[in-house]
Amino acid sequence: MMKHYQYDTTSFIMTVLLPVLVMAGLFIWGIYLLLSGEQPAFAQLLVYGSAILLFFSIIGIHTPSWIKLDDEKIVVHAFFVTHTFYWKDLSFVQLRVYDKVGKLYIRLGTNKIVGGRYWVSSDIEEYEGLFENLKEKSFVERKVSSVKR
Repeated sequence: MMKHYQYDTTSFIMTVLLPVLVMAGLFIWGIYLLLSGEQPAFAQLLVYGSAILLFFSIIGIHTPSWIKLDDEKIVVHAFFVTHTFYWKDLSFVQLRVYDKVGKLYIRLGTNKIVGGRYWVSSDIEEYEGLFENLKEKSFVERKVSSVKR
């Protein structure tokens, strides 16, 4: 059975939507500064930096709005973009818990450039259940190379 984990409305706005809106605002501000000719170096930094962050936040789903998982796969979704990973295709599943900030970093080993790296806030519904399910699935591939001495 596929388990579904998502944020309530307030947590979704604060954790997922607000950072994207701030980045979009910085991007627009950077374009305005570029067009007006004011502070060109700072404007370029704003435009390029916020564009990269927006790309990874939306296309790369840096912070998903919901996660579904079962014994076969994990599905991560945000902003009309969905990433699906089958456990059998992953070379590793790595978890890092950041208790002080209340976040979980999930890294899924694939050959994709975009996707596979996600931040999940402890505000997500049933966070402990999600963490336990992912902990059962987590593994790190370790390649040991033999070196002749």
